[in-house]
Amino acid sequence: MHDDGHWLNADRLRGYPRMFLVLYVLFCLGWGLAATEMMDPFGKPIGYDFMAFWSASRVALDGAPLDAYDPTRLFLAQQGALPALTMPFLWHYPPTFYLAVLPLALLPYFWSYVVFTALTLGVYWGVVRRIVPQAGAGMLFLAFPGVFVNAFHGQNAFLTGALLGATLLLLERRPLLAGVCAGLLAIKPHLAVLLPIAFICMGAWRALFAAALTALVFLGVSVAVMGDGTLHAFISNLRLVRLIMESGWLPWIKMPTFFAFAKLLGAPTAFAYALQAIGALAVIACVAWIWRQAVDYRLKAAGLVSGTLLVSPYLFDYDLALLALPLAWYGMYGLRSGWRRGECEIVALCWTLPGLVAPLAKTDIQMAPFVLFLMLAMIVWRVQTDKRT
Repeated sequence: MHDDGHWLNADRLRGYPRMFLVLYVLFCLGWGLAATEMMDPFGKPIGYDFMAFWSASRVALDGAPLDAYDPTRLFLAQQGALPALTMPFLWHYPPTFYLAVLPLALLPYFWSYVVFTALTLGVYWGVVRRIVPQAGAGMLFLAFPGVFVNAFHGQNAFLTGALLGATLLLLERRPLLAGVCAGLLAIKPHLAVLLPIAFICMGAWRALFAAALTALVFLGVSVAVMGDGTLHAFISNLRLVRLIMESGWLPWIKMPTFFAFAKLLGAPTAFAYALQAIGALAVIACVAWIWRQAVDYRLKAAGLVSGTLLVSPYLFDYDLALLALPLAWYGMYGLRSGWRRGECEIVALCWTLPGLVAPLAKTDIQMAPFVLFLMLAMIVWRVQTDKRT
């Protein structure tokens, strides 16, 4: 980023990612050697969250898609793949994502995990590459801790990141296709909540219509294929998800949200939700303001994705793989317009954030949402100053 004596110079930008990649490889080798029968040292399957995806596919292909929402029956399918498994991995996704994962169990668990991760990573990289065409970007992307954390968990953030990034890349020139990509985010609707605000502020009515229609058609096809019982089961299951989130069974140290920040400090649940709501309203106001300004589109896109990671109380460290998008857009803007004091440090902090969420929160202070808000505040400040020039 800098070649003028700043600590984050071109040599370090080439060297640090290589160091991270070496650490990832060593960690994976050690983790693999410590695993027994596909089970890691803590009794979890390799790519452990992927087990929920694969087993849901298994019961659906066996003709019983509703079993995915029954923990006991789903656990039996999981033990069929890994007999040593002693804990269930719950499925609580909507029928839209259920349809997306339907083919996964056509392959054995491990190879399905490898193929799913590689394919979704490739698609996500293709989107990020459209934002950052510079040489060396691939190394920064692969070394990004968000990529490692998501791949390690076997989660779907590469897919959601690709859809969100594609939506924003296409919005200016191909609004109908952008709306289709936005509608496909019905697999994880809470990651699309700010898109209608951007569409309205931009006057992108065709994108808004296409997004709504795509989401409805996608849901209709999903229910037709998987059965309407899956939709009812998903809705009924939301209460269970809320309870396990509020109880901490879903670990707060891995949740980069204002809700988790309050709960880790021992605050009542009502206060935690109130704090999350206040933060979300502030974020919505910031994003709406950014999108109403006549500024570089890269700032708008970076602001929207940064804000998306702050509005929902339900978010995990692997979802921070989406940070590759605002970091790419803001990085390209900084290269074109120059860097202000402190910006490189904020960008570097956000780049490392996905790998720091859980370790730092073991102190019972969840700092991640404040780092994310700092990123959004930097974008707001840059919009405010640059729109005057």
